[in-house]
Amino acid sequence: MENLIDYSLAAQTGSTLEHVIFICLSLGGAFFAYWRKSLRPSAAWGAFFLAVALYLAGGPLFFILLMVFFLSSTFLSRFKASLKDPIETRIHAKSGARDIVQVGANGGAALIMAVPFAYSQNPAYLVAVAASFAACNADTWASEIGILSRKPPVSLITLKPVNPGLSGGVSGLGLLASLGGSAVVALTYGLFQFAAGNSGMLLWMQIGVITIGGLLGSIIDSLLGAAIQAKYISHETGQLTEKPSDNNKPNRLYSGLAFVNNDFVNFASSLLAAALVLIFFKFQ
Repeated sequence: MENLIDYSLAAQTGSTLEHVIFICLSLGGAFFAYWRKSLRPSAAWGAFFLAVALYLAGGPLFFILLMVFFLSSTFLSRFKASLKDPIETRIHAKSGARDIVQVGANGGAALIMAVPFAYSQNPAYLVAVAASFAACNADTWASEIGILSRKPPVSLITLKPVNPGLSGGVSGLGLLASLGGSAVVALTYGLFQFAAGNSGMLLWMQIGVITIGGLLGSIIDSLLGAAIQAKYISHETGQLTEKPSDNNKPNRLYSGLAFVNNDFVNFASSLLAAALVLIFFKFQ
């Protein structure tokens, strides 16, 4: 894998002008997300510092992977929003603009893998960072597109139908969307490496592993969502929800652990996906 580290060293060897350009791009992206009401103010600052940290750790590749995830997930969140918003508002604890915790939940695993790469330059961490973003993108695509499925999703634990939008449910459309979201990140990684002069079977293997790792991360997300994520009975509607309270009145815990919310599951699943990919390449 040693032949795949050359271009990733851009953060250490790039010119001062290049550093300034990417820092400005990070700031511009964060401001754009805030302006579009995709991120709250604290989340926009968090996204800015995350983008800069990833760039400094791994160069343009890490920054581009983050942007691919952010832009595609932002676009899909607005796709047929009039159909999805009522469901998400009723079920999800958080809706609308993302907060800083959500930014950390989706980018934290990548940063954890990026830091040791900055010190070791071990290319296995490159693939692990890509896999973490592939998992986040796969989960986001599955959620945003799968919720539109005409067939009700089923729980991965009980295989019984569950309400659309409820964590832990999967559908055929959602799985297909998950694969697509993961493949987009994997292909971005591959195109970047190809443009840097890298090619061959090793690169194709990495693209395949990132794709499978991202899909696996999305499935892990659904398993955790079904098994341990907190779900409540709404005191207003009597239906299952992920909201611990409605109108400042607590809902009754129905299943799962109270401290395990969607942010916890997103972070854990992307970190596990990255760790599995890292272990795979460590033993190659």
